Amino acid sequence: MNKFLLALVFSSAWMLCGQGIDTVPSGMETEPAAFPSAEAPRRGTALESDLDSLSALFESLRAREKEQEALHERLQAAGDDIQRAAIRRELEETIEAVESLRQQFQRIALASDVSMFEKTVEESFDWQKEIVQFIRPVLNELKNMTAESREVAELQSHKEELTRRRNAAKSAMDNIDRLLQGEPDEELAARLRQMRETWRSRHRETVNQLTAVDNQLSQRLSEREDVFDRTRGAASNFVQTRGRNLFFGVIAFLAVFLSMKYAYKLIRKAKPVSKRGRTLYTRLFTLIWTLLGVIFAMGATLMVFNAVGDLFLLSLTLVFLVGLCWAGMKTLPQFVEQFRMMLNMGAIKEDERLWFDGIPWKVDSISFATQLVNPLLDGGYLTIPTRMLVGLHSRPLGKKEEWFPSREKDWVLLSDGTYGRITYQTPATVQVVQPGGSQKVIPTPKFMDLAPVNLSTGFRREVIFGLDYGLQSIAVTEIPDKMTAHLKALLDDKLGKALQYLRVDLHEAADSSINFVVMVDCGPDAGQHWMMIPRWIQTALVDLCNREGWSIPFPQLQLHTRNRS
Repeated sequence: MNKFLLALVFSSAWMLCGQGIDTVPSGMETEPAAFPSAEAPRRGTALESDLDSLSALFESLRAREKEQEALHERLQAAGDDIQRAAIRRELEETIEAVESLRQQFQRIALASDVSMFEKTVEESFDWQKEIVQFIRPVLNELKNMTAESREVAELQSHKEELTRRRNAAKSAMDNIDRLLQGEPDEELAARLRQMRETWRSRHRETVNQLTAVDNQLSQRLSEREDVFDRTRGAASNFVQTRGRNLFFGVIAFLAVFLSMKYAYKLIRKAKPVSKRGRTLYTRLFTLIWTLLGVIFAMGATLMVFNAVGDLFLLSLTLVFLVGLCWAGMKTLPQFVEQFRMMLNMGAIKEDERLWFDGIPWKVDSISFATQLVNPLLDGGYLTIPTRMLVGLHSRPLGKKEEWFPSREKDWVLLSDGTYGRITYQTPATVQVVQPGGSQKVIPTPKFMDLAPVNLSTGFRREVIFGLDYGLQSIAVTEIPDKMTAHLKALLDDKLGKALQYLRVDLHEAADSSINFVVMVDCGPDAGQHWMMIPRWIQTALVDLCNREGWSIPFPQLQLHTRNRS
């Protein structure tokens, strides 16, 4: 994998150099003996190029200087303020062009930096102007992309406005004609005919403008390419120009970032982490190295965009970075807490217990992403951005704390009455198969809220059984012993080794019966018999009563009446 990445980096660099650097002329390659020294090519090629450039710049500079002199003469001969203002604006533009040409001519002629000989005037910093210059390439690109659509929209809007004006003028003419049909007096009729002529002129002018705009709109619509052809052309142009630049920028980013990551692995391999775990120095080094990797990778991308001269992608990337920094400043307290957590100095620390989304987790590792582990859940590994944990806190592990109240194949009883066996439990859901085979899937946080009782670790069942008061004489001595012996024989057969404890005691002397309590303790393998144990006990005790002739009471209702005097 590493060899593949290195090959990709070198091939991308070769392609980038091939796109951005001119190749050596073929004559220089085939005839090396023609140049006795290293300076000969300079005199034969670069010197001629410099002289040609200076000659062209000199011609342009001379033409601009003549234009400047002519504008000075026109300005002095101008007759009014409006004409002088227009000439002055044109003169200022010409002066700027002359100064630019002079600087270019001097740069090529001197071939050295002579700025220290020039007096520079420090300009005040205007941040608004700098921002406009910063995002101008992006705005120009968006403006060019929507130029045709905006022109068509403006023509359509102008056409609608002219149509309304034409209709209004026509309505005014029709109303004046209606008034003239009423044969008003001569003076009023003359005034109305004068008004009609005015509106007729406006109507004709509006119709002419509407015709011109309609022709322009039809021409623009007819010149527009088919949607498919236009999309295909734009896509082809993007791939050949900006898409290629973007590809090189992404390759540069990945190359630098992956190289930094690979270098970090080599450093960690040369100096492995101690058995005590990552120290503060190690965490700080990892954080700084990762940030430097991102910074260097973004710098490589910007250098590629600058090298190929793509100001749009360069400005767009810089705007994105500025926006990212601005957003970071707004959320600075959150980032500070996140960095503290990454240094294992925050409210959440590694190897501690964290309650997240209603489930307990062990914090395995903290970096830009945090690894959470729950060993009792199927798929109990969770990777989440560290920023999502800001505001939470962890605590040290308890010596006997369980990570989940149950395991797979355990029998559980929930507070809503659900009883069954767990077939799987994940961070998302828990499936409980109830007696008979029906399946119930419960979201894991809700499962925790239902306070599950794990029957597979052992449990106790208590059953109340009542006998008639006629057996009061043997209720304390004979009956509990016989009940115990009879139940033990039955439950030994049903539960086997899962039966751990059995006892029958006198519970209470109730209103209509003497009640006995049967207590049965079961081991880990008896969870599946939770529902059947009370039925087995009731059945066995009724059978014992039939055999011994013990009567089972039933509730009695006593009605007391009072005779009337």
